[in-house]
Amino acid sequence: MKTIVAVENPEIQEKIEHHLRPLGFDFISYQNPVKAIDNIDEIDPDLILFSAEDFPRHWKPFLSFLRSRKDREDSVFILLTGKSFSEEEASKATALAVNGIVHTEFEEHDVITLQDILARYNLLPEIRSDRRYPAFWMKEIDLAFTHPYSFSLITGDLTDISLGGISFLPDMPHVTSDILEGEELTGCSLSIEDQVFSIDMKVVRNNRILALHFIDLPEDIHAVLMDYLNKMRYRSD
Repeated sequence: MKTIVAVENPEIQEKIEHHLRPLGFDFISYQNPVKAIDNIDEIDPDLILFSAEDFPRHWKPFLSFLRSRKDREDSVFILLTGKSFSEEEASKATALAVNGIVHTEFEEHDVITLQDILARYNLLPEIRSDRRYPAFWMKEIDLAFTHPYSFSLITGDLTDISLGGISFLPDMPHVTSDILEGEELTGCSLSIEDQVFSIDMKVVRNNRILALHFIDLPEDIHAVLMDYLNKMRYRSD
C-alpha cells in the first residue's frame, strides 16, 4: 500500500512505521507538506497520514486539494492530532471528508482506532471482519506451527489477533518466505493463558508477516479466545 506520511516529528514517524510496515505498507515521507501536495498526483497514494500537530496551517488546504481529486473511498486521509486539537477543528476535518482522526500518542486505543479505520476502507492485508487487537495486549497467547514443506518448527510473535485469525511475524521470516498464499497449516499450536489448543489455519497473505485465517475454529476454542480478548479489552479501558 502506497502511503504518504506528512510528519515532522521522528518519534511519530517511527511509531507509524512500527505499526504499519509489518502489514505491508510502503512509506513516502515528507517533512515539507507543500512538496507532498506537488507529488500527490504522481504518487496516487492509497493512504495519507498527516500530522495536524506538526503542520496546523497545511492540513486543511492539503485535504481540500486531495478531495478535489479523490473521494473518501479512493484515497484515505487520516489526521494525526495532539492534545490541543479542538472539537471545532475536528468538525472542520469532518466537513472536509477526513476518513479518521488518530491521536499521536499511539496508545492501545489509538492503535485500535487506526486499525478500525484501515479495515473499514479495506486497507489491511487480510480479509477479517472481526475486530483486531494489537499484539502488545497479548502477554499470555502464543502460536507455533510446522512448516508445511520442510516440517521445521516455526515460532514468532503475534502482531494482532481477532476472532477470525492472526497476523504473525516469524522469528526468521526468510524461513517462511516460500509458504504459498492459500496454503493450509494443520495442527498449529495455539496457547491461550494456561491452555494449549490444536487448530488449523489458512495463509491469506505472506509478505514477511503471515496473515492467517482460522479454519473451522471449534466452538470451545472460539469461546476461550473470545473470553480472553474481552478480558484484555476490559483491562485497556
